[in-house]
Amino acid sequence: MDGRMMQRKHWRKSYKPALMLFCKNKGSLQFEDKWDFMRPIVLKLLRQESVTKQQWFDLFSDVHAVCLWDDKGPAKIHQALKEDILEFIKQAQALCKLNTSKRGTLLHQLACLSHFHLHRPIHPFIQQILSACCVLWQASSLKSFAIEEGKTSSTLIVKVFHLADLWGEISMDLEVVLISGKIQELMACGKKFFSSRKLAKGDREYKLMECCVNALVTSFKETILAECQGMIKRNETEKLHLMFSLMDKVPNGIEPMLKDLEEHIISAGLADMVAAAETITTDSEKYVEQLLTLFNRFSKLVKEAFQDDPRFLTARDKAYKAVVNDATIFKLELPLKQKGVGLKTQPESKCPELLANYCDMLLRKTPLSKKLTSEEIEAKLKEVLLVLKYVQNKDVFMRYHKAHLTRRLILDISADSEIEENMVEWLREVGMPADYVNKLARMFQDIKVSEDLNQAFKEMHKNNKLALPADSVNIKILNAGAWSRSSEKVFVSLPTELEDLIPEVEEFYKKNHSGRKLHWHHLMSNGIITFKNEVGQYDLEVTTFQLAVLFAWNQRPREKISFENLKLATELPDAELRRTLWSLVAFPKLKRQVLLYEPQVSSPKDFTEGTLFSVNQEFSLIKNAKVQKRGKINLIGRLQLTTERMREEENEGIVQLRILRTQEAIIQIMKMRKKISNAQLQTELVEILKNMFLPQKKMIKEQIEWLIEHKYIRRDESDINTFIYMA
Repeated sequence: MDGRMMQRKHWRKSYKPALMLFCKNKGSLQFEDKWDFMRPIVLKLLRQESVTKQQWFDLFSDVHAVCLWDDKGPAKIHQALKEDILEFIKQAQALCKLNTSKRGTLLHQLACLSHFHLHRPIHPFIQQILSACCVLWQASSLKSFAIEEGKTSSTLIVKVFHLADLWGEISMDLEVVLISGKIQELMACGKKFFSSRKLAKGDREYKLMECCVNALVTSFKETILAECQGMIKRNETEKLHLMFSLMDKVPNGIEPMLKDLEEHIISAGLADMVAAAETITTDSEKYVEQLLTLFNRFSKLVKEAFQDDPRFLTARDKAYKAVVNDATIFKLELPLKQKGVGLKTQPESKCPELLANYCDMLLRKTPLSKKLTSEEIEAKLKEVLLVLKYVQNKDVFMRYHKAHLTRRLILDISADSEIEENMVEWLREVGMPADYVNKLARMFQDIKVSEDLNQAFKEMHKNNKLALPADSVNIKILNAGAWSRSSEKVFVSLPTELEDLIPEVEEFYKKNHSGRKLHWHHLMSNGIITFKNEVGQYDLEVTTFQLAVLFAWNQRPREKISFENLKLATELPDAELRRTLWSLVAFPKLKRQVLLYEPQVSSPKDFTEGTLFSVNQEFSLIKNAKVQKRGKINLIGRLQLTTERMREEENEGIVQLRILRTQEAIIQIMKMRKKISNAQLQTELVEILKNMFLPQKKMIKEQIEWLIEHKYIRRDESDINTFIYMA
C-alpha cells in the first residue's frame, strides 16, 4: 500500500505542469516558450549523456504541450531537431577526421538509438525522429567515411547501403537492423581491410564485399527470405529482383526462392484452371488460351524479377509442366484389355487431346480459321507447339492429331495445304518421334499420288459409259501402313450407281499396280447428293452411311419406313444406323431437319424397331429468318471416320503401343549394357521414352517380368535387382 501511495504521489508531482496547461487557451503556448528548456535535454540525448528522470519527464511534457497548443508546434519541433541532428553529424564527421578512435564511439551511439527504436514502444513522432537520424547518418557520415577511405570503397559501400535502405520497405524493423544493427561490424571490417597494405586493390574490394554480405545479408537471410513467397504472390518484381541480387551472393540463398516460385506457379496455375473449368473442358480454344496466358504470365514474372536466370527458368518449366499434365480437372482414361478383361490404367491429363483438337480447328475450314490470316494461324500453331513441349504423353497428341489430319485430307477440308505440310516439319523440329512424323509425311504423298491416279482414271473413261460420270468420281488410294486406324470394317449396302463403279476402279488400278490388293473403307468415304422437294433444291454433303439411308426413299419419297426396314435396306450395324439416323433427324445446325420421325425420343438409343421415319417435304435452308430455295449444307460434321468401337480401340492402341515401345527400349538398353541395375535401367528407360510418353512404374515392372518369362533377360543370381541380357 505504501508503495502504491508513493507512486501515485510521484506521478502527481511529475505531471503537475502538464495538467495545469489544460487550463490555458489554445495558442497561448508557443514553441519558442519551451524550446530553450527542451533543447539542452535533446543535445544530451544525442551525446548519450545521462539525464535525470525529472528532465526526461519534463521533455515529454513540453513536447506534448507544444504539439497540443501550438498549431505549428510539430513542424517547428521537427525542423529544430533536424538542424541539431545535422549539426551533430557534422561535428561527428569532423571529429572522425581528426581522431579515428572516436568512430567506434559514434557508431555505438547510433546503434544504441536504433536498439531503443527497435525494442521499446514509443510515440510515432519520436520513432520518425530516430528513423530520420539513421537515414541522415547513412546519407552523410557513411558516404563521407567511404570517400575518406578510398574511391573504390565509396561506390561499393554506398551501393550496399542503398540496397539495405530499399529493403526497409519489406519490414518496419529491417531497415534499422540492416543499417545500424551491424554497422559497427561492417565499418570495423572495412577499416581493417582497407588499412592493410598487403592486399591488392582487387582483393580489398572482394574482402569488403564479402564482409558487407555477411553483415547485411547472411545474418538476416531467414528474415529476408520469409518475404519471398508474399512478394511473388503480389507480383512485386522490383523487390524480388533486389532480393535475388542479394540472395545470389549467399550460400544456398537461391534454393528457397526457387521452391517458392515453383509452389506459386503450381498453386496459382491450377487455381486459375479450376476457376475456368466449365469453359475450358468443353472448348479446346479457351483451354489452350488459358494455358498460354498462364505461361506468358509466369514467364514475365521470371524475366522481370529474376532476369531470366537459368535456375528460375528451370523452376518455371518444372512447375508449368506439373500444371499442364495435371489430371484433377479433367482426365483421359486409357483402358487396357487383357484376356477379355478391361483393366484401367492410371488417369492422364486430357491436355494432349485438347491440343490436337485446337490444331484441328486452326487447320480445318472453321469459323476460327476463316477469320485468321495465314500468318496468324502459323503463330497460334507455334504457340501450341510451345505448350506441347511440356506435355508428357506426346503419343496421345500424335494419335489424335493423325486422326484429325486423316479427316481433313479425305474430306478435303484443310484451310491451307501449305500450312498442313509445314506443321509436319514443325512437329519434327520440336522432337516428336520420327516414326510418327514420317507416317504423317507419307499421308501427304499418298494424296498427291491419288490426284495423279484420278486424272489417269478420268482420261481412260472419258468416253466410256459408267454408272456415274468419271468427272464426278474422286478416288483416294491410300497406304495401309500410314493410314490404318482400326481393324474394324463396317459393311453397308451401297446404291447401285456406286456398286457398279467399284469393279471399274479395281480393274484400272490392277493394270497399273499388279500384286496389290484394294480394301474398300466405306466408313472413310463421302459424297454430295441433290435433294429436291416442294420448297427447293439443295446439295447435301453426306457420309456414305447417310447416303445409304437417304437412298431408301429414292423410289418412294413420301412413305414412312420403320427402323427395322431401314436396317434391312442398308445392312448397317445397329449402333451405326442409330447414330446415322440421329444425324438426319436432329442435326444441330438445321432448323428444319432432313428426316422426321415418330414417336419422339430423347436419344438414338431410344429408337425401337417400330420407330417410323419419313422425308421432310418442307425441308429447307433458312438464313436471316428467310427460306432459301437453293443452297448447300454439310451434314458430315464430326461423324466421319469413327465408330464407338473404334474410339475404344484407339485408346487401347495407345496403351498397347506403349507396351511395345517399353519392351523395345528395355532390350535396346540391355543389348548395350549387358548387365544393369534396376534403378539405372528405369532411369535410362525414361530418358529414351520421354519424348513419346512417361512410362508408369507398374508398366515397367510388368514388361521386365514379361521379358524375363520369355527369356530375353534374367536376374542376377547374387542380386535380384540386377538384370543380365540373354542373347
